[in-house]
Amino acid sequence: MKSIIIVLIAFLTITQNGFAQINDSKANDILEKVATKAKTYNNLKFQFNYRMQDKAHKIDNTIAGSIVMSGDMYNLHIMGRNIVSDGTTMWTHDPDAEEIQISNVDKTQDSFGFLKVITNVDDSYNAKYIKTTKDGGKDIYVIDLTPKEGKSYYKIRIKVIKESSMINEAIIYEKENVNYTFSVEKFETNLSLSTNYFNIDPSKYPDSDVVDLR
Repeated sequence: MKSIIIVLIAFLTITQNGFAQINDSKANDILEKVATKAKTYNNLKFQFNYRMQDKAHKIDNTIAGSIVMSGDMYNLHIMGRNIVSDGTTMWTHDPDAEEIQISNVDKTQDSFGFLKVITNVDDSYNAKYIKTTKDGGKDIYVIDLTPKEGKSYYKIRIKVIKESSMINEAIIYEKENVNYTFSVEKFETNLSLSTNYFNIDPSKYPDSDVVDLR
């Protein structure tokens, strides 16, 4: 589960904090359109596939999930678990283990703040336009992001749908020859959400033990 969370974080933080440092004008124009589009959303829901490929150990696994995000808040469903955060507190409900873990959100770490982080591209990356290709009859921009400082990965390749200016795929290339692919299968925007959508009330799950790690 931890590796999945790391990959999600990598995907959701590939576009953050300003385009001024991007020298590739083509990449800059494309990502500016992504930013402009992102700012129109109050929230966003998408269904995704997460694929981990480790050729050395002959591992190729794909897991499906869904997530709803609004600012720093998120509600994630993956591998039978529900991970929810209101930006301050995080709840992890594991029905199989009959357990709910509660912890503080680590503000020093990247979050699932999708609407915040897809607004811009972090100047700690170099962005390069690679090509325009076709996928399902749609024009797709391919852009490579390489970190300026050391990371566990050396490159993230993102794919942007030209028509909608939406990032629909990111491939994270790890230095240990392991690739992670995060693909958006379906997305919805500006959903009507209940006021308590981004928290979990343990009292509603009397059969689950509560482990408070705060």
